[in-house]
Amino acid sequence: PGSSAALVLGRARARVVLVDAGHPSNAPSTGIGGLLGHDGTAPADFYAATADELAGYPSIERRSATVEAIQPHADPKWRLELDDGETIHTDRILLATGMRYARPEIDGLEPRWGASVFHCPFCHGWEHRDQPLAVLGGPPERALLLRRWTDDLTLISNGATFTDEEREQLSGAGIRIVDGRIAAVAGPGRGLKSIVLTDGTTVDVTGLLVPAPHEIRRPSLLEGLGLDFTPTGHIATDGFGATSIDGIWAAGDLASPMSNVARAIAAGSDSAVAITRHLVANTGYRPSGKEAAPSNR
Repeated sequence: PGSSAALVLGRARARVVLVDAGHPSNAPSTGIGGLLGHDGTAPADFYAATADELAGYPSIERRSATVEAIQPHADPKWRLELDDGETIHTDRILLATGMRYARPEIDGLEPRWGASVFHCPFCHGWEHRDQPLAVLGGPPERALLLRRWTDDLTLISNGATFTDEEREQLSGAGIRIVDGRIAAVAGPGRGLKSIVLTDGTTVDVTGLLVPAPHEIRRPSLLEGLGLDFTPTGHIATDGFGATSIDGIWAAGDLASPMSNVARAIAAGSDSAVAITRHLVANTGYRPSGKEAAPSNR
């Protein structure tokens, strides 16, 4: 969402500093699924292309760094401290750090994350269509959803409990239920061949859907800002990314549990439109390229 917002703001001739350390959450993915015009594109290739596009706008500065702290300031109202020792002063901030996906700790899972082990059927289901797949834990709706991509599906309870009605629903959809806990996953390279349970049972599959709830990457960055949060732990915003604090917007995973690149791009664009309107409303008309915007001091 940060790059998307920077593009829209740059096209609106606003001065933008995009602070990006270059570690997107979907970097391990084999491809971006469901993004029109870029379906299946490797994340590294996609981000390289976006960087090239942004470089064409003179009012956009890309900084390869990490924001270590956001401090209140007099004028402009915020001071951002970067890990490279520099500071940025601005009246407007868009938070677009993404979230951390809290994967289950399973032997062999990490090398296969984003390939044969995934958390989003819309992002990876097509690539695993008509293959033997497994779902880790509940709720049952996750297995019923993945059933759209294959008729060879196993639900491994992994400690989750299901009512008789839920088991009947799953069985009626042709989904096998294996009661047990996963000990490890195995297969060639980033591929998956089998799941090993703690009792030694093996389940032969080529893909595994796992839960991966969002966790804020750097909670310390947001502490003290006075932001409101939703019950799911995301930053509360209006329909255009505005938070409870004037001058701060949030977009993408930080503000929504629905994670995919297409939604993040749209959220960044919406926030950029709102920020541009905020610029006009609070600074009036200024010659292009001279709006009140981020600056280094």
